[in-house]
Amino acid sequence: MRRWLKRITPHREQLERLWCLRPFQALVLDRGCWHFRRASVVRAFALGLAIAFVPPTPLPLHVTLCALLGILFRLNLPVLVATVFLSNPLTWLPQLAMSLWVGSKLMGLPLMPVIQGLTHRTLWAHLGQLWPPLILGALVLSVVAGTLGYVLAQLAWRVRVLYQLRERRTRVRLSALRQAPVD
Repeated sequence: MRRWLKRITPHREQLERLWCLRPFQALVLDRGCWHFRRASVVRAFALGLAIAFVPPTPLPLHVTLCALLGILFRLNLPVLVATVFLSNPLTWLPQLAMSLWVGSKLMGLPLMPVIQGLTHRTLWAHLGQLWPPLILGALVLSVVAGTLGYVLAQLAWRVRVLYQLRERRTRVRLSALRQAPVD
């Protein structure tokens, strides 16, 4: 995954040449936002999952939040943006439905009467009833996804490091056996 992200990530020189980034070069091109270190990658993955559960809006809210929070906390921007794109037009409907369900359960609201009376003509009339459970559910799912993402990313990173250490030790032992004199 790390090699793939490095391969698709634009190089620093390419970003320096973009006219739209010139006013923000000092912020966006900060080396801390592009290094693949454990802390910045794991935190970026967790924050990306949390931002992905923000309800979709016509404005580019997800990417804007990524850029602002990623630069502010010096997180790995490629990982952050890639993780946020888990929220896409194909996943919006399940995300919204799950957020509504979780929010309505937590608030103790009966959701079925509102959904059964919902049509494309009455959507705006029912929107006032749907916003509070949607926002609460999205917030809860965002916190849960971010926390699980952090734990799983830490675990995955640790497993990868232990695997690489084991492989390195095996290579060292094999090279030592090859170099040892045969009696």
